[in-house]
Amino acid sequence: MSVQHTTAGWARALTSALHEAAGDAHLHDAARRLLAAGQAGPLNVNQGFATSKFPLPDGRVARPRLLVTPLTAGEWDRIEAAICARPDATDLAGTAAISDQLTDPSLTAGVPIVPRAQDISHTCTCTPDAASTACPHSVAVGILLTERVRTAPAPLFTLRGRPHQHLKKRLRANSPAPQPAGLPASAAEPAAARPPHHDTPGPAAAVPAQTTSALRPIPDPVTLNLTQARPVLPAPLPEPPEPLPGTQALRALAADAAHRAGTCLDGQQLPDGHTPGGDIARFLSLPHGAAFRQAAMDHLGLDIVGMGHLQLAYTHGGPAGAAVYLEAFTVDHDTLAHAQASIQPLRPAPTATIVCEDNRLTDEAAGIQLRYGPDGRWYPYRAPYGIWQPVPGPSPDPAEAYRAARRSSQRAS
Repeated sequence: MSVQHTTAGWARALTSALHEAAGDAHLHDAARRLLAAGQAGPLNVNQGFATSKFPLPDGRVARPRLLVTPLTAGEWDRIEAAICARPDATDLAGTAAISDQLTDPSLTAGVPIVPRAQDISHTCTCTPDAASTACPHSVAVGILLTERVRTAPAPLFTLRGRPHQHLKKRLRANSPAPQPAGLPASAAEPAAARPPHHDTPGPAAAVPAQTTSALRPIPDPVTLNLTQARPVLPAPLPEPPEPLPGTQALRALAADAAHRAGTCLDGQQLPDGHTPGGDIARFLSLPHGAAFRQAAMDHLGLDIVGMGHLQLAYTHGGPAGAAVYLEAFTVDHDTLAHAQASIQPLRPAPTATIVCEDNRLTDEAAGIQLRYGPDGRWYPYRAPYGIWQPVPGPSPDPAEAYRAARRSSQRAS
């Protein structure tokens, strides 16, 4: 009989640790009164701390922080190895609904993901003497966090030092998947197999190096008579020997190289922000790449919906838009804080929680997410069916990207 996975245990375990760390029950009562009065600002979760803000009677703003000791890279590696070794690893941790079975350290190599009381401390700017002790504001941040992880435990992973996305990628990489047979070599080649600095764009890049022992010997040169007409070959050429790409893939590579050359000769600029995922999305958007859609899905680990969203992301934002859809980038806290302040006047529920994780701002109350791209633009996303999908309107201004997401929502309704 399969075990029913739930997420509520994350909140219970974290609440227990927070109560033990704060110690004073009166602080929790005062914190709940602050939250009931709607005084809390958005919740911001980062590596090592969660924070929010509260107005003070004298007009100042209290900025509390709930500090949590991050796990080391070695500890995270042990946790991920223990999870990935389980046959039900994808069910436990492969989606946003991370099973609360993982609150048990015996399933995570003896390393607890939920912080213990000794891993938790508090700071706040409300009064000088509360700078390094718990206060109602910092305790309220802990309560906001527990409510958040009750149904969405991923912020707890970020708080402890490694986003959940890292584990998802590892699970996807460990899952047995057939090697795509038809995708052209340069479009299907994993990023890790490419040189660290590759400036040559496009799927027409070189085929990965292979040992020559399996290749047929190069035939002796022949004398060609170019002055006489030659008949067309009576039959198709044989398939190239392994490990060379097949004839269909070679034709697609040639067509893609011709397309890129023609673009340059016409004076048009090739799209910037080249990444393996972005280049695959570009390749599939062209007629000669359409036949490799299924091979690309297998290579990227995407289902039909995910592939559709990837191509939407490319349509709305080019290679950078596709890269933002496929990967989570690290962004400094000031960039996220500035974007959060920019969109605050536009939010329909201004006191609802905003979650900051990696390069993403998520306003779940509005059903909007913004993702910061490698090109310096914010990409709007909506989740009308529970899955974040790209919508038109990326912009360097986060407020304008937020407006684009709201306009998209209004058109859909």
